[in-house]
Amino acid sequence: MKKSFSTVLLLFLAFTLFAQTKPDAAKEYKAKNYESAVDICLAEIKADKYTVDTYNILLWSLNRQKRYRETITYGQQASKKYRDMRIIESMGVAYYYTGSYDRALSNFKTYAAALPEGSFIDDVYYFMGEIYIRKGEFNNADIALTTAVHHYPKSAMWWARLGYAREQAGSYEAALAAYDQALSINKNNAEAKGGRDRVAPKLNS
Repeated sequence: MKKSFSTVLLLFLAFTLFAQTKPDAAKEYKAKNYESAVDICLAEIKADKYTVDTYNILLWSLNRQKRYRETITYGQQASKKYRDMRIIESMGVAYYYTGSYDRALSNFKTYAAALPEGSFIDDVYYFMGEIYIRKGEFNNADIALTTAVHHYPKSAMWWARLGYAREQAGSYEAALAAYDQALSINKNNAEAKGGRDRVAPKLNS
């Protein structure tokens, strides 16, 4: 028996209403409703209705909430299912903030090798630079942070950190240039001000 027009219309309206009200993790993430995004993603995983984007939105949302150990747990789970550089990057961030610098560095290097022009490449090199500073490898930090500001030159903080890496490596002229660039972006950047005050007299002596 053919469905009546009214029945078909009701079914269409019901489907449209469901589509409009179905929880959307990506939408919640973009609206900075990170807890809601996490809940939606976990529900999709529990119902076995997940995709790689489910895991990526979950990891991004957890990192935004500084729930880094949970990021690592779900990231390891996701890595068994997908080979996705976004997962690798998210776990690198989580490893960084939990103090697992060697693991973080490994993840960031993997991302950079696979996606040298990837969406997160500027952040990846910034984090690499910070890790090298903590390791006392200031020349490597200089290279990483120089790459970071090449991809995103608008961060006064990144330029200041580059200045610090160069200062610690004894490259005072290059350090001064980085500090000056930081101050041109934000004249109140305290790290750049302090660095410039330390470095300038060494160049004039």
